[in-house]
Amino acid sequence: MLKKKVTFFGSIILTITAISICLQCSRFGGKTSPENNGEASKWQNLGADAQYVGMKTCRSCHEAIYQSFIKTGMGKSFGPATAQRTAGNFHHNAPLYDKYKDLYYLPYLKDSLLFVKEYRLNNSDTVYARTEKINYIIGSGHHTNSHIINENGYLYQAPFTFYTQKGDWDFPPGFENGQNSRFSREIGIECMSCHNTLPGFVSGSVNKYSFVPDGIGCERCHGPGSLHVKNKLAGLIADTSKGPDYTIVNPKKLPYDLQIDVCQRCHLQGDAVLKPGKTFFDFRPGMKLSTVMDEFLPVYQNQEHGFLMASQAERLQKSQCFLKTQNKEQEDRLNCMTCHNPHISVKYTPEQYFLDKCKGCHINTHHNDPKVLQTSGSNCITCHMPRSSAIDIPHVTITDHDIRVVHPQKDNGAVGIGKFLGLSCINEKHPDSLTMARAYMYFYEKFEHRSENLDSAFKYLKSFSPEKYPADYIYFYYQKNNFQMVLNTISHSTVALQDAVSNYQVGQSYFNLRQLQQAVLYFKKSCDLQPDNLEYHVKLATAYTYARNFDAAKSELNFVVHENPKTIAAWNMIAFVDLASNRFDDARKSLDETFALDPDYEPGHINMVKYYIAVNKFKEARQEISKILKRNPESEEAKAQLELLNKAGV
Repeated sequence: MLKKKVTFFGSIILTITAISICLQCSRFGGKTSPENNGEASKWQNLGADAQYVGMKTCRSCHEAIYQSFIKTGMGKSFGPATAQRTAGNFHHNAPLYDKYKDLYYLPYLKDSLLFVKEYRLNNSDTVYARTEKINYIIGSGHHTNSHIINENGYLYQAPFTFYTQKGDWDFPPGFENGQNSRFSREIGIECMSCHNTLPGFVSGSVNKYSFVPDGIGCERCHGPGSLHVKNKLAGLIADTSKGPDYTIVNPKKLPYDLQIDVCQRCHLQGDAVLKPGKTFFDFRPGMKLSTVMDEFLPVYQNQEHGFLMASQAERLQKSQCFLKTQNKEQEDRLNCMTCHNPHISVKYTPEQYFLDKCKGCHINTHHNDPKVLQTSGSNCITCHMPRSSAIDIPHVTITDHDIRVVHPQKDNGAVGIGKFLGLSCINEKHPDSLTMARAYMYFYEKFEHRSENLDSAFKYLKSFSPEKYPADYIYFYYQKNNFQMVLNTISHSTVALQDAVSNYQVGQSYFNLRQLQQAVLYFKKSCDLQPDNLEYHVKLATAYTYARNFDAAKSELNFVVHENPKTIAAWNMIAFVDLASNRFDDARKSLDETFALDPDYEPGHINMVKYYIAVNKFKEARQEISKILKRNPESEEAKAQLELLNKAGV
């Protein structure tokens, strides 16, 4: 799990969506039916009997809207990686170079499909190469294209992004400055649920999907369409001149706060804490977002005008234009749809359309000072909604939706953010203490690995009994690496652990304390609860191996490489099992598989040392140790193997 300092907060947004968000899904239970709440109960497609039908079904009656919508950023948010889909520039394409890992990356097109080659040079000779086919492009290309690899349904982010405004390739957020995770960053459900209407997420996995639609569809903002379609096919046509068609949500007809929540579901990017029993599938337009999740944003010193890429909803609600309309009638209150028609791309909307929105309220602004209008070219947006760099995405400037009078000497966009002051919940004024505790623990794990965040978490958590809330205390002590307290918590708990993450963390705590039988028991529970979490199966296999149950270990590992044959840790663990079973030729083949996927995988090189020792190739073993220590002078395993050779005099 990536853990970076506050200055890199935004650059790990994608990592947390790929890894830690699913932790929250599994922790708080399975999918539940969405509630009807308040005024929203009129909308019939909030009920569990309403099903998603897909954008092609909507298209059959709404062709013109469909053709317009697919050109928007939402409509182009996700799709197949083809020459037609990419915004990338492949002419005179120079490879990306990661100086920390000494690896090059060259994206290229072949037969209208997209690939990337990872390689290493030694005196101009290629000494390592790995080529991966890119399956999906994520991002509309208005700002970026990032890239997804599909391995038997398991989705991973590739280590290159095209930055449209820069017109060049660079590493994705979170892959820079020595943090390149290459092809192992898992794409979890929160990321996918905002780039797709309803991907076929495989329950019991972190990043496996049975199918992934192209982009955001109609039902992301209108809710599931089955009831609407059923009525239309039956000839039941609502007279919308007399009122809404309640078989499908029309966001314009929602109460004001629920309108904002439709947009905030994806345009309020932060640290999400799911409500108990909820998943990221449970929000439907017309619901109150806080019934499903609370979104937290960090607050920093000097952050008045620093913002994240997907924080338009939060920024708008800071502006005076928004605040001063709150006491007006609903139709006169400023919201996202005041200026944006979701069916039409901003790129194809005349600038005058937006300026007319400003002039609808600010008729005589600057009439006493015409020089201001002359300087700006009468463009309100240029002065009052400045473009600036986002905190989280490099090489990108976006329009700040905090509409304001700009003071150039003070208002410097994302520059100058200082000390972390705490977390603020954006969509819920008074989150409960347990939610606050979870928010700080997630923020510690996903964004800012500072002990102060765990201190803040415990301040809220300590008012709850560990006997009744064991999962939260286990998570807390696990983050503190206090494995004995994890075990103390489970031993005194009156509540059975129902989630995979807690069982895994208990299993890992037992394993770290070398209580292998108990470790196996809890790792098995975590695998039962998340059967397609490949990391958990590798951990169970590791525990079996240390307990010398090699057949059980091999069974788990064979499952993993069958599911994803590019799981490096599994191939290396197979080699370890074969070494322990004296199957040296098999071990060497598995190590070759390991290094074909990652030439620098240190556990694999340690196993290679053990292989050379086992076959009496001591000179090669010493050479291998030397290579390990050159890459990592602090490697305790390598030092231990060297000491073993020295004592044996070989």
